[in-house]
Amino acid sequence: MIDNPNQVKALIQKLKDHLPISVKATPALIRHLSSKNTNITPTSYVDVTDVMYFGDEGGICCELKIKDYDEETILASLTHLNFPPSPLSLDVRDYQAKRIKKLARER
Repeated sequence: MIDNPNQVKALIQKLKDHLPISVKATPALIRHLSSKNTNITPTSYVDVTDVMYFGDEGGICCELKIKDYDEETILASLTHLNFPPSPLSLDVRDYQAKRIKKLARER
């Protein structure tokens, strides 16, 4: 099992309690989104508008609202988002670090 179910449930609830949340995309997500003609740069903020769990395979995913882009729904893994410093960001970084480490071990 990659994710701790209790940690996932608690984190999703915390995230939902703070929606919408302004975050920055990682370089990998920016590269991916550039193929969709979005105007995201490393300094751009996008808004997390919903949070869901895609099981152990997908982990926690976020629905994103990107300024001036309404063509399709954008979903991104929580591991591809950078949260600004806050008490919530500590929980997010803990989840991201654990998930990335466990995924690396399974390869």
